[in-house]
Amino acid sequence: MNFFDNFTVRERLLFSGNALMLLTCLLYIAWWTSAFRPGSRSPAGISSVFLVCTLAAGIAAIVQLVRGILIPPSTTGSAVSTGGILLGAVILYGILLVVSRSIFHRPVTSELFIMILWAAGELCVLFVLHQDGRFGRSAVILLLALIAAGTVAGFICYLKYYHLEGMASFVDGLLPLASDAAVIAVFLVLHAAAVIK
Repeated sequence: MNFFDNFTVRERLLFSGNALMLLTCLLYIAWWTSAFRPGSRSPAGISSVFLVCTLAAGIAAIVQLVRGILIPPSTTGSAVSTGGILLGAVILYGILLVVSRSIFHRPVTSELFIMILWAAGELCVLFVLHQDGRFGRSAVILLLALIAAGTVAGFICYLKYYHLEGMASFVDGLLPLASDAAVIAVFLVLHAAAVIK
């Protein structure tokens, strides 16, 4: 097994973007823990540093991913377009926004937008890599299932958050970050090694 075997410029951008996205999740976890862990909150300065680093890593990740996605494909292997994924994400965000506010009376916060943005970005990267022949059908199915599971888990936690208190609230906020980080880690390993086609 050769890691990073025959990576193109596009694949290097997408891999580095996802690596930065993993770093973003880990920094977000550090910020969440330092700011919201009951009974052991860090000084405000430490929380602020984690938050600024999280934002910087997230912006850098998005820039790298967009740069990679915008490079023209080397082949035409996928019927799914990144434009279609983004349009679907906008529609899904609108539906989940209405459902969470109208049915569950959940106050709107940035987490819903971040969750959908993350899922759309990962789907775009997945189908770009499939189109370029890096991922075969099995890898696509596995990663689709993981991205969907991470998004559903995140939405459930999003709905429950304001109904919880103390440690339960803290853990509820932590779970989506940990699950997204795990999904990205699997994505990176499969991308680097191309072990599942």
